[in-house]
Amino acid sequence: MPNYSQSTYSYTKKRKDFGKQPLFQLVPGQVLDSINPDKSQQNLYCLRNPVHRQVQATLPQAEHDANTKQVILHETGINHTEGGWPREIHTDNEDHVARHRRRVMHDDGYVHAVMSLSPQIRHYLDQNNAINMYETYFAEMNQQSPVETYNIREENVFRDPFNRPVSSIAWTNEKQSKLAVSYSYKEWSPKSTQKGSTACYLWDITRQTKPENEIIPHVPCGQLACSPSNPALLIAGLDNGTVNVFDIRSGTQAISSSSVFNSHFEPISALLYVHSRTNTEFFTGSSDGCCYWWDLRNLSKPLDQLIMSVNLSPGQQPMLSNAEGVSSLDFNSGLPTKFLCGTDTGLVINVNRMGREHSEVMASHWKAHPGAVRAVHRSPCTLRMFVTCGEYSVNVWSEEVRTAPIIITRPYRHQVSDVAWAPLRYSCYMVVCQGGYLYYWDFLRKYREPVSLLKVSNQALTKVTPHVDGHLVAVGSTKGSTYLMQVSENMALPGKNDKQLMSQTYERESRREHYLDARLREIHLKQRMQEEQQIQEPSSPKSSNLEIVDDEEIEADAEQEYFRIVNEEMLKMEDLAPSTLSLL
Repeated sequence: MPNYSQSTYSYTKKRKDFGKQPLFQLVPGQVLDSINPDKSQQNLYCLRNPVHRQVQATLPQAEHDANTKQVILHETGINHTEGGWPREIHTDNEDHVARHRRRVMHDDGYVHAVMSLSPQIRHYLDQNNAINMYETYFAEMNQQSPVETYNIREENVFRDPFNRPVSSIAWTNEKQSKLAVSYSYKEWSPKSTQKGSTACYLWDITRQTKPENEIIPHVPCGQLACSPSNPALLIAGLDNGTVNVFDIRSGTQAISSSSVFNSHFEPISALLYVHSRTNTEFFTGSSDGCCYWWDLRNLSKPLDQLIMSVNLSPGQQPMLSNAEGVSSLDFNSGLPTKFLCGTDTGLVINVNRMGREHSEVMASHWKAHPGAVRAVHRSPCTLRMFVTCGEYSVNVWSEEVRTAPIIITRPYRHQVSDVAWAPLRYSCYMVVCQGGYLYYWDFLRKYREPVSLLKVSNQALTKVTPHVDGHLVAVGSTKGSTYLMQVSENMALPGKNDKQLMSQTYERESRREHYLDARLREIHLKQRMQEEQQIQEPSSPKSSNLEIVDDEEIEADAEQEYFRIVNEEMLKMEDLAPSTLSLL
């Protein structure tokens, strides 16, 4: 008799998990309740005739069968090379190939082979001609312009526990980019002295609850920059004018720092990396009127310095007493020896470091705004154009036109805090203001109004920094909140001809400004010649009376034209939507 092995499995459990031990014992039966029959209810009972009913307790189902032709698929590949030629025929020699073809075509078997293939070829030709492959459908429909939806939505919010204003935002240069945010009070506040108010955070864009890393300088940080080659290195420009280098792998404290005796005397207002072979050089600007160049490997003293003095009289030397305070900087690797500098007095200076004298270094400057230039950036389309913001306006300038901006936008309702070009879409730029709004402009789609407008926060916005791929935009506020915004595809990626069209727009506006400038000079020259002629030849009283009458008529016509333009603008503003009218 065969042996059978019994399969067993034992369950193990600790004694403490059994609970209280049950104790069983024999007890006599006990009646808990007794229900006696009710005679009145029994009299109401009556018998019914048998009833037949059908009950369907399952869902109805149906089955269908169909026989289809079986399709057999095979994956095959083909390598088409010309072959089948006799060995003595060289396919590269056209004469040999032509002679062989004539010899084959005169053969009797060639005619029979062609005739046998002709029915099959005719079948395929008729099958191909049955369908018009090049027929144009819906040719009579009216052409409509494509519908473009401009959408900006909020992805995430990163909040500072101390509610400090955001002073700088930077993206790390890595595959999964992170946000490096610094916080600083531009004006003294009692909250600026509380413990922990100097920390800067490195946020993971997918997690808003807690920063991934933090750095703690000994004073508040006004500017922050990420290394283009090493994402773990951060450069901090502090409010006491010094520069600190942080490595998030080493901890929260700085690994190197500059001395207060060799640094700026006032808070650092701008900090940018410059193009170098080792990617370790950067330069800073401050409201003390100096720009310093540094190497993060040795911060004991700056590599070079430049005093931002313009409009010097002959024989006057550049000094801190006549220097312009730096409010913003812009550097582009396409122009390694030049950079743009925005000042506290509203000037934009085009600096050329290759100049031998100070006047050659300060190559040119523009009077951009009545107040401080809060931001200046070169256009990614052409480096000759740049955008500036300050006070209540945003203007686009050209290096070839010194008198006025080539593109002027309408004044904003609130003060403009920052401006930035879209990294990939050449015709777009974004603006944030102190009213809490984000404006997104596109010169090729709408020239006089933004294509999209979003109320980001009830607090004032301070900074806007887009990611290099153009889809994400980081916006900072005065209450320490950093908003991560995502723009739609047609606002991030360029069109096929956007760069060419934008270059043509810049050239057209530059020519217009040149023509206006030349015409204005002609008018001034003509007026000056008329004044000199009147001084040399005194006019008669009759002619002078006529001139007075003409002047009065000119003034009256100018006044009528002015009020006509004002009324037209008021009507346009009334036609706008209430939301747009309250925002712009």
